Parts: sequence; structure tokens; C-alpha cells
Amino acid sequence: MNDVFAIDFGTTNSIVSLVGRPTGSDDYLPRLYLQNGKPHPSVVSYSGSKPVVGQDALDQLRDLRLGVIGDIVRSPKMFLGGQQSIYLSGMTKTPVEVVRDVLSFLRVDALSYGGEDNSFSRAIITIPVTMDGRARAELREAARMAGITIHQFVHEPLSAIYGYLRQLPNYQKAMANLDRSPIVVFDWGGGTLDLTLCEMQDGVLTQILNSGTKDVGGDAFDKRLRQLALRKHSETGANADWVLLTPSSQARVLQECADAKIRLSSREATTLFVDDLVDSAGNHSTLDVRISRSEYEAQVQDLVTAGLHTLDNLLEQAGINPGILQWCIATGGMVGMPAIQRGLQNRFSVDQLPPIEKPADLIAQGAAWIAHDDVMLRLAKPLEVVVAPRYYATLIPKGEILPRGGSSNPRHFDMYCVDPSDGFAKFQFCRPTRPGREQAGDARTPYAIATLPVDPKARPLLERLHVNVDINENLLAKVSIYSKRSKLCCKVDIPDLEFGIDVAGGRGD
Repeated sequence: MNDVFAIDFGTTNSIVSLVGRPTGSDDYLPRLYLQNGKPHPSVVSYSGSKPVVGQDALDQLRDLRLGVIGDIVRSPKMFLGGQQSIYLSGMTKTPVEVVRDVLSFLRVDALSYGGEDNSFSRAIITIPVTMDGRARAELREAARMAGITIHQFVHEPLSAIYGYLRQLPNYQKAMANLDRSPIVVFDWGGGTLDLTLCEMQDGVLTQILNSGTKDVGGDAFDKRLRQLALRKHSETGANADWVLLTPSSQARVLQECADAKIRLSSREATTLFVDDLVDSAGNHSTLDVRISRSEYEAQVQDLVTAGLHTLDNLLEQAGINPGILQWCIATGGMVGMPAIQRGLQNRFSVDQLPPIEKPADLIAQGAAWIAHDDVMLRLAKPLEVVVAPRYYATLIPKGEILPRGGSSNPRHFDMYCVDPSDGFAKFQFCRPTRPGREQAGDARTPYAIATLPVDPKARPLLERLHVNVDINENLLAKVSIYSKRSKLCCKVDIPDLEFGIDVAGGRGD
């Protein structure tokens, strides 16, 4: 039995998942821990004596903004690695404390189901590709405070691809046929639209290029649907004064709009009904309007167009013709919308756009399979240092197995100062811009620059400099450079290493 479970820690929703054998079955399958068939909203309310997390906290909201709304924090992971304090009404919390409350709630909820031989104390946690080492360190601390040891991080798009591959009848053969085949993950969720171009190279699945936007997340669609519903209500002749809506009533309207949006993905029309909205009597106290799919799609057409253009721009930037794409893995709660499906079908063939039964759950399922199969992370691009124009020395090679919880990967190198005349030795750390393109003439992307004072009177190549590189459990490279001659030292952190998952090395039973 694998004691590692998975958490899809999302912007708007989070899911705990675990691969196991259902009663009476010989097959391993991922189990998702949901509430009434829905994921837990990534929301925390501090309006009472104890924090309230999930759907109960979301029910208190009357606004769909991400961040802080009164005493409520929506999507606390957006604060990790940056903001030191979150200011609420009458109190201050750190991002780590708020994330701790979310993770603690998820763990307690999973434990409450019973029947699983798992303490839910070791987890793989999904993260966006933009989350750097500092934010990962804070996420690890929040998990520790919640009673969870993070076994490994995994990027959300890589988890989505692995989740799709694991659904295939002969997934190992499918993996073997993917070498150098571009795959795009189109993750359209409630808060953001995230796009990642990936490729399999030598058994390691890694990202090539990332893009995204917060302007067209599912919340923006909910707001548009609310506008449409209130306008149609007013057109009935009811003189509703929506300013009179209580916070709880506004929350009910927003929730009904979010539910109606989902219904319109499978129905031609739906009714939005919310009663007792305001305290005054009259027909305006009840919202009762019927909205067709065509009306809704007309209301949000510009949002759909903007999101699909983001996909077009990503492929154009990468220089990839859509016709050579292996797959477009469409995941997230929004991709079930018929207008979005039509937009994707206009761009890709049937084979390129594989059907996914529950796209909103795919990342959680993939993370559970990664935990079960014991899939490791490997460095996607070598960590290099510039030693001369267009000449790079590799410090940590591509494909290096990266540390998991509680471990690190220290390396030691000796270098010499070539030109000490200005009194400084300069180190520029970088990586190839594209994986697999690592020749001297290929483009590089800089990581960081370190400068160490040296003896300007020493002759070239005399002063030995000791370079230590340690990649820790948060996938943060810590570099220190020491001169035995001057006894001086400088340090620099590299928080944005790029890594992939070793799909060829997993257990896969």
C-alpha cells in the first residue's frame, strides 16, 4: 500500500485524491474526496471564533474577486512567496497560516471518510508552473503545520497529462510513442486560464512554454451570467432594488449563477430561481428567470474569444503549427462549455482533442497516479554557468533526479578567476531556453548573477573559487561561492528551476 496521497491545491477549488482498490475490484483506481460531488472551494472565512473553510466559507461571499474580501480569503495560494501579511477586518494573518487552514481542513475531511488505510500525512501537492522556490517553501511549511509532509511537488499541467495517459488501456505504450511530440495543456478553471506547452524527451515530460490570464476565468463568466439574469428580471417589469440585497442573498445569487453555468453546458436552457432576496414585499423579492444557452453564449462571447486567442498566441510564440500537435489536453471546469469546445474543435482534429470524461478532476487524478506510481522529478534543463562568451559549463546536468521531502542534492566545484583586474569575479548562471537545444550557439535564459570580491593584484587563474550548489526539497538551488584566498563568500538563490516528471521510471503497477 502506498501511503502517499495527493492534493490538487487549486486557485478556486482543491481536491484530495488517492489511488486504491475499490471493494470487490482487482483494479487500482483514483478516488476523489468531494463534497456532494463537488471539490472544496479554496476559501477561508475568519468571521467567527474558528476558521471556516470550503463551501461554508464560499457561501458567505457576495463577491467573486480573488484575494481578501472582508474577513474572507479566496485563493490564498496566490499570496505565497510574496505578500508577508494578509490584512483582514480586525486581524492579520500570514499566507502560511491561511494555507495551513485550507490544508488542515482537506486532511480532516479526507480522514472523516474512514475505511482507508492511510493517515493522510504524506502528500504530493500540485502547483502552478509559475510558483517559484520561495512560494514552494512556504507551502511546505503550511503543510507541515497542517500535519502533512510534502513528499513531492508536481506541476499542474504535467499532472493533467499523466492523468490522461493513465486512463488509456495501454498507457505505457502510449508514453513510449510520445518522444518529441508537443502537447498543450489547456487548463481553464474558475480563477485563471493556464496554458502549457509540453514535450516528452528521453522519458521525461517537461514544459516548453507557459502562458495564461486571470481575465477570463470561470468567475468572469459567473459575473456576466448574473448581469444577464438581473437584466432579464428587470425586463419583466419588476422594480428590484438590488442594493437592498443582503450579503447572504448576493452569495445565493452568485452560487445559483455558477450552478446555472454548469447546467447550460448540457442543456439548451435553464431557470435561475432564488427566493426571498430582499426584505421588502413584492415580486422583486424572488429571482425567477429562464436563460437559454444562446443568450448566455452571446453574453460571454468576448471572454471565449479572448481565451482561445491566448491558445493561438502560445502556439505562434512557440513556432508550432497546430497540425503537428500530438494532443490538446483540455482540463478545468470551463472546458465543458459548448462554445469553448467548438472553438477547440475548430483548431484541432478529433485525434488531437481527446475526450476527457471529467476534465475538472483530471489534475487531481494525475497527482494521485503520480503518488501511486512513485514517479520522480528530474531537472528539465541543465543548470549552467557562463565561463566565456557562448561557452557554458554544466553544474547540474539535465535529467538529474531531484530531491524529495527531507533530502537535498549538494554539489561542489572548483573554478578560477580568469580576470581579477577589476577586483571582482562574476558568475552568471543560466539554462538553455528550450529543452534539448543545449549547444553553444543555442539561446540561454539567465537565472541569476553572483559577484565575489577577489584580489585585483593576483595573476589570472591563480585565485581558486569554491562553488557549492545545493538543490533542496523545495527545488530551490542555493549557490555559495567562497574564496580561500580572500576568505570572502557570496550567496545567491535560484528559485525557478525547471523540472519534469520521469514517466518512464514510475512503478506503474
